[in-house]
Amino acid sequence: MSLNVVNELRRIEDSIDEFTINLSNSDFVELIIGFRMYRLKGYDKLCLKLGNERVSCKNSTEKIPYLEKYKMIYLSEIKICRRMLKNLDNGLVNVIYPKVYEELLKGVIVDRDLYNDEKSAYENIKNYLKMMITKELGKTTQLLYNLKNYPIQYTNMFNTFIGPEQVYRYPKETIIYKDAYIGTYQSHYAIFSNERTTESTKNTLLNIIAYLSGRPYFYFTENPAFNNKLLNLYEQFDLLDMLRLRRKNFLEGTEEDPLHLELPIFKQGKGYSTVRFKDSQHESLFELYHASLKQFEPLPRCVFLFRVFEYGVQNHYKPLMNPSNYKVEDAIHYYINEVMKHNYNPLYYVDYGTYIDKEGKKVIRKRKAKYVNLITELKKEAKKIKKEWNKHAYLKNKSLGEIIYTHGRNAAAHGGSGRGNARYDYSTNYKLLNNVTIYLELIARYLIELFNPQLKNIVERKTWRYIKENRSLAFSND
Repeated sequence: MSLNVVNELRRIEDSIDEFTINLSNSDFVELIIGFRMYRLKGYDKLCLKLGNERVSCKNSTEKIPYLEKYKMIYLSEIKICRRMLKNLDNGLVNVIYPKVYEELLKGVIVDRDLYNDEKSAYENIKNYLKMMITKELGKTTQLLYNLKNYPIQYTNMFNTFIGPEQVYRYPKETIIYKDAYIGTYQSHYAIFSNERTTESTKNTLLNIIAYLSGRPYFYFTENPAFNNKLLNLYEQFDLLDMLRLRRKNFLEGTEEDPLHLELPIFKQGKGYSTVRFKDSQHESLFELYHASLKQFEPLPRCVFLFRVFEYGVQNHYKPLMNPSNYKVEDAIHYYINEVMKHNYNPLYYVDYGTYIDKEGKKVIRKRKAKYVNLITELKKEAKKIKKEWNKHAYLKNKSLGEIIYTHGRNAAAHGGSGRGNARYDYSTNYKLLNNVTIYLELIARYLIELFNPQLKNIVERKTWRYIKENRSLAFSND
């Protein structure tokens, strides 16, 4: 039998005294927990009942009638919250609680650093409740906004889980692209879609997040063994290896330098919980780049990043320049000049300013901890690489375009050049490929942002926001 929301809301509204907040009708444990997490009674339970009923729906069409039911609940809750706050402002609300528990209620407020010593315990308790109702009003208003603007959050169905790790920064966020979204389900990240959602939409959503986060993801298959293989494989990818391989004597070193690439903070249009990516006219570009993130070493990454470059040539460089005699090297030169001027979305990593000694037992501090933009560092390394190549006995006679094309495309993708083929001699050719990959990485991310201006500044740039959430002692001691 379908839940009668109208009758349920009438009972809830009739049970709430808009001039009295009574904390006495509960035992000791319920009183403290109820006070700490105070919300108007009845609405959460009603939403839970409605949610359990909605889960039984077989498709998204059956869920559509529930939109109006949730809307009624949110409007009722907003109405009562506003009335309670108005009465509190006018001093018309009486708060009732057992005096014997006053110190415990006071302790809750003190623990949250909200107690005002200039006011009585009663006034502090009343102000705390006012703050909690204001918070409830804000959250419910946000839920109503999401319901009106992103109804797919209520009608889409769970599709499959996502690996290998945390997909984005805040678990309570919902990331939307077209008619699909990524959210949490059973404490894991998952994609939710409906009967009309295309595979292209689902894939593009994950591909965009992979680009913004600088790490590979995948949708679970029905084969658990294969999922575990992919989990173990992809969780080891590290975009920061491009910087590590640039360090002198890195391959011979024994010290571990703990650099950690952070997940980005996405900017939301309104509120705190929803990020929506606008439609892209170049979905396949994200797919090409995401494929490069699934290659763990410079040689295959060169090949896959070159595919992104070639997409840019066909869809941007040639239409723009209309060259009568197209040369790959010329296009590479053009994009290298552009990337050095481009203001990218940031990809931050934490430089804790420490390293672990040879025995792996002691952490040694070398400098202050800081957040560093990986893209900025790649630009710096690109300038250094150019100077190094200009001094190289063989490479100094070749242009940047020639070096990147010869080694990043021909030598990496083909095997007919004998000793000219790209090889896994880690101390020489491997590092050269990494240098080429740095240029191609910058070009690839530039092209993505060139073709998708709607993503400009979607990532938070202010490092203090990242530092604020970092619980490491390295920052708390600054």
